[in-house]
Amino acid sequence: MILELDLGNTRGKWRLLDGDAVRSRGSLSIAELKSGNLPESWAGMRLQRVRAANVAGAAVADALAAVVSARFALPVEFARVTSQCAGVTCGYRHIERLGVDRWLAVLAAHHKDPRAALIVDCGSAVTLDLLDNGGRHLGGYIVPGLDLMRRALFQDTDAVKVSSELAPNMSLAPGRDTADAVNRGLVVMALGAIDRAMAELHSAGAASPRLWLTGGDGPLLSALCDRPHQLVTELVLDGLALTNP
Repeated sequence: MILELDLGNTRGKWRLLDGDAVRSRGSLSIAELKSGNLPESWAGMRLQRVRAANVAGAAVADALAAVVSARFALPVEFARVTSQCAGVTCGYRHIERLGVDRWLAVLAAHHKDPRAALIVDCGSAVTLDLLDNGGRHLGGYIVPGLDLMRRALFQDTDAVKVSSELAPNMSLAPGRDTADAVNRGLVVMALGAIDRAMAELHSAGAASPRLWLTGGDGPLLSALCDRPHQLVTELVLDGLALTNP
């Protein structure tokens, strides 16, 4: 039994593996974790290993290590970015500055299909990572996530204060009121970033790059993206078996 975790800034995802099969999955609050509280569904788990991706900082890593040690008498195997792993070469000049969640998503995508690819993680931030046909990470882009962009408009403008009205079947036609203009514009910005990143891959010699979508808003962008793509919502978790086999 292996417990896998993907810890973000406010929320985390987990799943329990029994061999290669997922026995259960869920989410957890980072604030609750820092307070020493674990999901009730973890009670009675008989674990052999715990492996994790953490981008929430050292305090969260320490809290997780402490509660896992107390509950299961196990260490937490934290994934790290390395210069090379699973056929992929990291493109960052300083590898320690690449988010481990981005690295894991890239590794998992390459493992599933070694062709050139754009890997887009749609969460609190939208990250876009480019991978060429030889497994070379070309770097990427980071832009605010959909909710973060909307909240920035809400907080820093006087007249552009709208609630979130995002849906898989929403229109992307130009909005005729402020709410539609904002909500549709947020999605258009994310899709426009995808188009620009794909153009960069083409200019780098990738003839038919794959597009991978993951993250909390991945299903929404998947429904509204007219490019061929693959949606894998647990792509980061899939990468843990490559960095921590």
